[in-house]
Amino acid sequence: MFNILVLSENRSNGKLEGEFGLSLLVNFNGYKFLFDTGASDLFIRNAKAFGIDVDIMAENVIISHGHSDHTNGLKYLKNAKRIILHPSAFKMRYSMRQRTYSGFPMSEQSLKNIHNVYKTKDTIEVMPNLWYLGEIPMTVDFEKDGNFATTLDEAGQVIDKTEDDSAVVASTGKGLIILVGCGHRGICNIIEYAKKVTGQEQVYAVLGGFHMRGLGNKAKIDKTIEYFKKNRIRNVYLGHCVTDDVIDYFEENLTSSKIFRLAVGKKFYMEKSIEENLAEKL
Repeated sequence: MFNILVLSENRSNGKLEGEFGLSLLVNFNGYKFLFDTGASDLFIRNAKAFGIDVDIMAENVIISHGHSDHTNGLKYLKNAKRIILHPSAFKMRYSMRQRTYSGFPMSEQSLKNIHNVYKTKDTIEVMPNLWYLGEIPMTVDFEKDGNFATTLDEAGQVIDKTEDDSAVVASTGKGLIILVGCGHRGICNIIEYAKKVTGQEQVYAVLGGFHMRGLGNKAKIDKTIEYFKKNRIRNVYLGHCVTDDVIDYFEENLTSSKIFRLAVGKKFYMEKSIEENLAEKL
């Protein structure tokens, strides 16, 4: 079983509020965890609309990377959690476009005062057949420049390589299911590393943000689509830092895959390739 409820996302779906952020409540074979916590306490409020108390239900929190739109919600979590993240998630960083602070919402020590923090660059098996990938090597030729969005100084002179940008992969009977936050290290780099870590070649589904905000670099998007075709990836779930025009382009050009759009209040039954709009039932 691999089910996902979208608690925070750019797109509102039905009666629930959205925001520029990402938070998913994941249930993998009965093991429940949060993948990111969005930009505010919205993920908690949206969960409550479904009668879910994430403080009680979620056993762990896995952070895809340290940008504020994925981590600000940590300030609102109670009940000590095991927080899994890369050591570089705590870096001071600033938006490349807006020159505003967009890094981790608190110091490492402040987080440790509340939760059990597990920092690692290495891959760890969180439970049988479920891995946090750790630091992603950049091995695919057309993704070696990454998709970087932040700097390490307010003046914008030192590009942040976002070494902490990671992912989660589950090995299932249908193939690998991969969750990504923004794909700053490159979505194909992430997939290649997931295959190496698990020793499994077949990728059944990929879900998250690929950091494709517009069709300005269509050549790179085309290469990504060709990679997905070559690897026979059957299901692609796009959202957050993927704009609607890019999702439209994937739908038009990646016809060998089933394309889904993320939105707050959607529940995805990953191994069945179906979705349900829970927000419509509120």
